[in-house]
Amino acid sequence: MKLIPVAAMAAVMLLSSGCVMKSTHEATLQELNQTRTQLGSAQQTIKEQRDEIVRNQAQIAKDREEIAKGKSQIEFNNVELSEMEMRKLQLQQDLEAARKELGASREQLETMKQIEAETQKRNEIYAQFVKELQKMIDGGQLTVSIEKGRIVINLPDEVLFASGSATVNKAGREALAQIAKALAAFPDRRFQVEGHTDNVPIKSARFPSNWELSTARALSVVHLMVDEGVSADNVSAAGFGEFHPRATNETPEGRALNRRIEIIMLPNLEILSNELPKLAE
Repeated sequence: MKLIPVAAMAAVMLLSSGCVMKSTHEATLQELNQTRTQLGSAQQTIKEQRDEIVRNQAQIAKDREEIAKGKSQIEFNNVELSEMEMRKLQLQQDLEAARKELGASREQLETMKQIEAETQKRNEIYAQFVKELQKMIDGGQLTVSIEKGRIVINLPDEVLFASGSATVNKAGREALAQIAKALAAFPDRRFQVEGHTDNVPIKSARFPSNWELSTARALSVVHLMVDEGVSADNVSAAGFGEFHPRATNETPEGRALNRRIEIIMLPNLEILSNELPKLAE
């Protein structure tokens, strides 16, 4: 009777031990399966991360290539911009030069108009001188001409002076009075009286040379013309002696032509000043 309980107890113990081992095995298998699942998931994650890294590296390489292209394009654009700036500067310089040339052309055109007007006015004055002095011209007392753009009234010295003298004679005073009347009609014009001689030397206490004689004769004419109504502001005197001859001094006829008084209408200096070159600033 006592053996049965012992056997039963042994059986119960054996059954209990088997149950423990089975549950442990199942737990281990379950843990192993979980570990495998986690490992697979980790491997998948690692693979995905590697793929992402590869993609990122490829994108980085592509971005670097784009950056390199962008830098190259920027450098090209900078070169183009620099060339455009240079072309712009050149165009601005060309434009400024064209404007200056246009301005100069306009000034020249205006000056040409003024010169044309001055020439026309001079011709009108010349015609008036010839008209008013026609009797004296016909009588051989003087000539009126245009020389180098200037009106020249030429009087031989014998019409005005005795030989070696600077005192105007009676006939000369009458002639100069008519000339002064013609000149006084143009108060906006300036006149220069020039004395000229031949090359025959003169030497006296009053006239050491022909310069003094020619200058004294020019001054005598100036004083007389001022007395006859020509403004002193508009008339001047100059003596050239024998150094501006009109003809040869080798013949009496040539020397006679060289002994003369010339009354010259000076050109408009304001117009001439427009023709002077401008100094660089």
